[in-house]
Amino acid sequence: MKPFKNYIATWFYRESHEEASYYPQAGGRGDSALLHSVYMQIQVPFFTTFRHYNPEAELLFFTNLEADQLPPFLTELFQRTRTEVVTLPYRNRPPKGWYKAWMNQFYVYDIFKEMERRMQLGDTLLVCDADCLCRTPLHSLFQSIRTDGSALYDLGCPQGFSINGTTLAQMEEFYTSCYGERPSSPMAYYGGEFIGLRADAVHGVNREFPVVWQFNFNLPADTARLHEEAHIFSVLAERLHLRYATANRYVKRLWTTPISPGDEKLSVWHLPSEKKFGLYRLYRILERDKGILDEQRFWAKAGTYCGIPHIGWGKKACDFILTLKEKLKYHPTH
Repeated sequence: MKPFKNYIATWFYRESHEEASYYPQAGGRGDSALLHSVYMQIQVPFFTTFRHYNPEAELLFFTNLEADQLPPFLTELFQRTRTEVVTLPYRNRPPKGWYKAWMNQFYVYDIFKEMERRMQLGDTLLVCDADCLCRTPLHSLFQSIRTDGSALYDLGCPQGFSINGTTLAQMEEFYTSCYGERPSSPMAYYGGEFIGLRADAVHGVNREFPVVWQFNFNLPADTARLHEEAHIFSVLAERLHLRYATANRYVKRLWTTPISPGDEKLSVWHLPSEKKFGLYRLYRILERDKGILDEQRFWAKAGTYCGIPHIGWGKKACDFILTLKEKLKYHPTH
């Protein structure tokens, strides 16, 4: 009997000028040189840390770029971390003008389709945003996915709170209209930055996705709709009874503000606001060292650079300098 495989995947889809949308945390359009550079660099801390603590996992990087279009430092990184580059077209892109931001996010559903082809029964998949750092082995997470079928990150949003233009109450109305029945439990918003699924759950997502996709994009213009991939995934999770918010024990969005005590001990730090700051500085260190040479020293620096558990004056000064350098490089004055 072959051993079960645990897959860890992240991705980058480079938008063309015609299809580019806005990405607030990276501070640019999807076709900008700045955004492209930022997302290439953050792959280094992502794959270095996830490989360091998960030596037996299958690491995958999905992109619409060909291997020879990647910068040399990424080619070397992927060789060092035994990461497979998968060039994949974007087939589930929403119509132009659908929403103002994050229009590459539906690419994750092309990834699920590809992973169904690869995965065997009992295999597990973690799709994770690239602005994450892995701090511990994830054996127990994968075992939970294998046992329960999923490990999802519930953001705990209240019913009336607008999440990228849609509330949970509106998502419940959408579900009822789409499926002709009310949800069997209150809707939850599952963040798209951390999705753990067993092989059969991946199959279920792929089976139900076209139903929700077609219904969503054929709604009248004045009707509440699903704007982004996590909206759709939350509806799919309810339909497939994937309600295990197990990921909340492992990951949290850490917005580099005063964080809750103990958050710094989580297995995975999600750092959306650190793409151009703390993660860039870690990229520089890991490019120099070609790996984590001293765990204690590395995580002390990671905490300082990323403001975990608190922001020091040194970080504020470095962030200010990096912001000035970015303006001079990408937005020169005339």
